[in-house]
Parts: sequence; structure tokens; C-alpha cells
Amino acid sequence: MHAGFTESVIEEIKARVDIADLISSYGVQIKRAGSSLKACCPFHNERTPSFVVNTSRGFYHCFGCGESGDAIKFVEKMEGLSFPDAVRKLADRCGVRIEEKVDPAAGRRKRLYALMQELAEFYHRCLGHSSGMIAAEYLAQRRLGKEAQDDFLIGYAPEGVLPILKWAAKHSYSEEELEAAGIIKRGTRPGDKGYHRFGGRLMFTIKDRQGRVVAFSGRQLVEKKNSGKYVNSPETPIFKKSCVLFGFDRAARNIANSPHREVICCEGQIDTIRLHLNGFSTAVGSQGTAFTEEHARMIKRVADAAVLMYDDDAAGRKATIKVAGMLLAMEMPVRVVSLPDGDDPDSFLLKHGAKELQARIDSAESIVAFQCRVERAKEFDASSIDALARVSRSVLETIAACPSALLRACLADEAARLLQLPSTAVDEELARLVAAAQRRPARAARPGGGGESAREQFDGQPAFAEGVAPAIEVEMEEVPPPASELEFMKFLMANEYERELEPIVGEFLPSSVFSHDFTARFVGTWCEETRAGEDRFAAFAETLSAAEGKWFGAILVEAGRLQACGEPPMTIMQDFIRVLWAAALKRERGDLPADGGPDVDARRMKLSVDIKRLRQARWSDIEVMVRDLMKGVK
Repeated sequence: MHAGFTESVIEEIKARVDIADLISSYGVQIKRAGSSLKACCPFHNERTPSFVVNTSRGFYHCFGCGESGDAIKFVEKMEGLSFPDAVRKLADRCGVRIEEKVDPAAGRRKRLYALMQELAEFYHRCLGHSSGMIAAEYLAQRRLGKEAQDDFLIGYAPEGVLPILKWAAKHSYSEEELEAAGIIKRGTRPGDKGYHRFGGRLMFTIKDRQGRVVAFSGRQLVEKKNSGKYVNSPETPIFKKSCVLFGFDRAARNIANSPHREVICCEGQIDTIRLHLNGFSTAVGSQGTAFTEEHARMIKRVADAAVLMYDDDAAGRKATIKVAGMLLAMEMPVRVVSLPDGDDPDSFLLKHGAKELQARIDSAESIVAFQCRVERAKEFDASSIDALARVSRSVLETIAACPSALLRACLADEAARLLQLPSTAVDEELARLVAAAQRRPARAARPGGGGESAREQFDGQPAFAEGVAPAIEVEMEEVPPPASELEFMKFLMANEYERELEPIVGEFLPSSVFSHDFTARFVGTWCEETRAGEDRFAAFAETLSAAEGKWFGAILVEAGRLQACGEPPMTIMQDFIRVLWAAALKRERGDLPADGGPDVDARRMKLSVDIKRLRQARWSDIEVMVRDLMKGVK
């Protein structure tokens, strides 16, 4: 079996596909050279053909870069598809029928995809209505004309929830489906129609790798107090933030077919759109949350190198270094374009044009040169010994993220030259950092992977054992939150914008209950976002250290993989309250001195009784108990 496909299906696809015709269909010019078929390799830039195609064996190999494989591997590489998606694409191409397991949730997802496509078109039509004039005027000011509006399906979301409910009724979609798609939040009281998450906003349509509409990003047009500039779709059955990059659906093939297979990474929708409008068709944009390791893996499927083009302010420079580390971890060389005078790609292109931007891309500095310059600028005296130590350590930590020994060596040589340090000293320190990273604790098995409730985990073997959570590597001097808190954060992110949960968090989980500052800040951000109904995690992500950024990225990825356990979110929340309070009381009990006298012994006994009650009591009793405990932490 291959990822759910039988061996016979795979072999039939390979037999029916003429690999030379397939490769030619991607614009690769194949020529006969004696008994062989040759071409210039589509995976690296070359002038002399070294890419050989063997039609009888259905195989290709490049003697220049070493890429080789069959028809399925070629489609995977050229389009950035997973193995199953590449198989399905080729099966459609050659008429092979694939029998796959029936997915009971597939019908629901299909409805959501259709809803989102039709709603995007509705929002787009609203630009031409009188109510959408404010959005049309804004687009005119930003010089995004009708061609861009049509091509990228830009729209306007009318104010209030009633227009959306009317549209849904007309098109046979239910309020439950609108809520599942993250468009509305239904009211909980009689007569309460709820609210429209994007009302009164300019709408950018977000598509997945296959070009399906999965989400929206709404920009504020009239400044409102306690309302963020952007509101982004919450995670839904068809939208996982860590798996979507704006513009990737149209950029992926362009990246794979570009001479250097180099992606341009920027911030936000308008920058990405402006780059595409000016011929930079390999641009993608991160949005709403920080760039994650999953984003880096997506890009790696189609790209061999990256150019970063973020804002030239403190947050943009920090993001550049963080993203570069993730891309280096995928063995991708990274260059950086710094734009002058506070420009972003949009404003720079409007002022100077595509030719000038291309010149800056051609002369972009390496990530090592960029980071050396940025870190030196932070120092009062960059020539001092302590400043040099700080700058060199920061740069070498970024380089150490790269698993390729050859790429690391090239970057280390550049760092030694720019920092004016002996190359032997740089190599020795880099080797130490790499070795330290390799000695980090192995990832633990995922707690709660079977989808059981928090109470079942609490009463049985402790799935919330205090340790390293999966998909989160320990930084050398930074310990992640305990597993119970990481599981809680995943639960909150999986239930983003759930207003019925927010009051219970505020009432029963003060920040002092959490053992880790990151958890307290995360939960506080979640509560703020849920109360406002607007994205707060984008700003939160910009405040994180390198280690915290990895924890946050892993939480986003794992939240998207959480399996339903059959219990309502409120019940699971109550179980988390039990677990988190029990952990807090256990910490307090562990901090008590061994020989503290009768008062300390009495306190230890009381804590033990409370921990047992948290495990066994009914929720109504827990409410009273936790309120009593709260009096001691206020």
C-alpha cells in the first residue's frame, strides 16, 4: 500500500503515463540525444542538458543536481503536492479510477468549500453596490484596479449579520454552516441574531494550495475603538492557519519552474498582490499568525531558495531572522531585500517600479550579512568584546539551524569574514552549537492522541505528565510550558473565538494558576481576541522569542490535528480547570519545606485533599471550591 493506494493502482498510473509527454507538458523542452532523451533540468539552472528521461522505465535523473524519480515524484516536485494529491492528479490525467475510503466528513467539507466560494463572489459583487463604495474608494487610493479586484477576488462585507443570513437563506445554506465556516457567530439568547465577523470590512479571499476558497482576511475601513485593523477567519474544518500562505496557490508552479526555484516571502495580502501584478509571480505572503515550520515545509516542496522582503522596522527585522531560521532548517539558502525609507513592496513598486525592485533582488544580501548588520546596530559599541560575543552568538545560532553541513560551512565562512573572526574559532563554536542542539531531549509521545477527554486522562494514566510536548524542541536556555498547559493552549486555539468559553476562563483560571509566563500571555491573548471577535495572535506572535515562536507554531499545527472526543467544549474546559488547578496545588505542595512544623503539615494535608477533590467531585462542587481557592491568589 502507498498512502492508502494499492500497488496495482500506482503501477497502472505509471504504465499509462508517458513520462516524456508529462515532463514536456510543464514547458520542459526534451530533445533526443542518441538513444536517450535529454533536457535542461527544471530543478536547477543549467545551460548544458544533464537531465535524462528514460521512457521505457518511466524514470528521470539529473546528473547535475541529483534529482531523480518517476512520474509521481515529478508532479510532487513541480507542483509542491503531497504524494496522495500527485497520485490523484495523474489518475485524472490518464483515466485511472481510484477507490478510496469513504470519509464521513467529506460531504460537510465539500459544502463548506462551495459556501466559501459563493460567499467570496458575493463579497466581490458588493464592491459594486452603494454600500461598498467605501471599499471601492480605498482600493482606488491603493491603486488596485478592477483587474486586481477580479483576479484576487477582493470584496466588501456588508455591515451587520442580516445581509449574510438573507444571502445564506437564498442559497440554501444554514446558519450552522455559516458558523462552521467562521463567518458568523450565532446568538445564544432568544431574538439575538448574533454577529457577522467581517461586517464593514474590505475582504481578501484566502485560497488553499488547490485554489479553493478556505478563509478571509477583513481589513478595517473606518477606525473603531477596540477593533483591530485586520480580522482573520478562525480555524475551521477546511482552514488551518499553519497550512495556508496567501498567493501560494498561484505561486507554487511559478516557483518550481523559475530558473533558481526561489520564492519571495513578504507580509500581508496587498504586498503579495502588488508583487504579482508587477510580474513577481513567485511571491507568497504570511498572514494573521507567525510564519510556521509547516509553512517552511510547504515552500520546500517547490523551492530551493528564498528571498525575504519584510518591513524594515524592528518587528520586520525580527520576523526576517526568525523565518530565515525556519527556512535554513529546510536546507534553503536565504537572501534578504531591505527596502528604504520605510517602504514595503507595495509602496516601493508604486514609487520606483518593477525594474528597480528586480535590481534590489539581484543584489540582495545573505541572511548572515543581514543579521550581522541588524545585531550590530543594536549595540552601543559594536566593536567591544561583549558586543562581538553577542552578535556572533546570535548569528551562529541561526546558522546552526541548518542541517546541511555544506551550507553551514558556506555561511560560517561568511560570518567569520564579516565579523573579522578566525574561521577556526567560528567553526569550533558552530560545531558546539550544533552538537548541543542534537543533544536536546527527544520528542515525547503525543499525550491524548486518542481523543479521550481530559477527565479520562486525569483519572487514568496521567496523559498530562509534566514534560516536553510533541513537535516542540527545547531551546538551550528556555524550557517549554508543561504538557498540561500546552494541551490547554491547543484546545483554546482549536476553539478560537468561542465566546461561551471565555467567561469561564476569566472566572476560574487566573494567570497565577499557570506555571509558565508564555501560557499566561497566550491565554490572556486568547481571551482578548475572543472578547473582541478580532485577531490578536498576529501581534502576539511578533513579541515572541525564538523558542516561544517554535512553541506557538507547534500549537497552531497540533490544534489543527485535534480529534473530536465526543464531549462538548464546555465539558472539556471544565476538565482542564480540574487538571490545571491540581497541577498548581501540586507545585505549591512540592514547595513546602520538609520540616515546617504542624502548620506546614496541615497545609500539606489540605492540599492533598483538595487535589483528590479536584479529581473526583462534581463540577458544581468544583465551582465552589475553585472560587474559594481564588480568594487565596487574588
